[in-house]
Amino acid sequence: MRIAFVTDGGLERGMGHVQQSTTLAQEFKDRAEIYFFTKSDETVVNKIKSAGLATFKLSSDDEIADLLQQIKPNIVIVDKIDVAEKFAKRLKDSLGAKLVIFTNLTTANLYADVAVTADIGSQFRNIKFRDEKTNTLYFYGPKYWVLRKEFYKFKKKRKAPAKKIEGILLIFGGSDPSNLTTTVLDELLSLENDFRINVILGAHFGYYDSLNQVLSRHQNKKDNVSIYRDINNVAELMYKADLVIASPGLSVFEALCVGTPVIVMPQDLLQKETYQGFMRTLAKGDTNRLGDMIAAADFTYPQQESILKMEIGEGKTELIHEILRDVR
Repeated sequence: MRIAFVTDGGLERGMGHVQQSTTLAQEFKDRAEIYFFTKSDETVVNKIKSAGLATFKLSSDDEIADLLQQIKPNIVIVDKIDVAEKFAKRLKDSLGAKLVIFTNLTTANLYADVAVTADIGSQFRNIKFRDEKTNTLYFYGPKYWVLRKEFYKFKKKRKAPAKKIEGILLIFGGSDPSNLTTTVLDELLSLENDFRINVILGAHFGYYDSLNQVLSRHQNKKDNVSIYRDINNVAELMYKADLVIASPGLSVFEALCVGTPVIVMPQDLLQKETYQGFMRTLAKGDTNRLGDMIAAADFTYPQQESILKMEIGEGKTELIHEILRDVR
């Protein structure tokens, strides 16, 4: 069996789609030949290759479609927020492969056999239905996040909420386009508390000068801060933290999965509108409220009934079964 992944990431797009795709690919490595296709830069290409996956860097959708016709995959999995309808239609019409589209907000989903969106479009309700006109099977909701195996391992430990916030983890995606890392770290170090702070930077983080300036301004607390970049033990660090402050998307649900409360900080208007009212959010311009929120333990907790109903990541086996079903 051949399975082809098409995904993109980078400074503006972040790395969430790439992370989800490479995680899903690991589930298929023992039973299929895996190929990745991307229009992204070398940082993204190297990230995919580091997972041991064959990767092709191309410049256009047409080039990707042409190469796919040569490889003749049984399944094509596209993971992007802006899949072009023309591209999806060409794949559907010319390949004879099963087409699966993740996390897409365009009409390209009409051509998919399976369409999956974990956090946008259903107000965090888990919904599964088939469109009778297009025959597309839709999966919506946090149940269908694709998480790495270690997150499920830590979830089984059934972590209890911390009585006092001492360790905080900051994680704002692969690129952190709004530089929330520096803003939040500066605020935390300005508080009277002596938090232990772990900072995870993505492969495309580019604000090192401003980050170093913050650390220089807080020499007395500098040793309380540990900086990590592009690491593999995220689940462990999330589990050990008393609080995770993160941008909307996969990281928020990973933290909740392992049992750690979160404060959500949107990077853009779409994220703000999607998460506000469902999780405890904080705008970049309101970081002066962070100390009060921590003192009041004003977080989103994994033990909340609304979060438990999300069944975060519990639909992965169901998704894999559906992707492989009836494929020859």
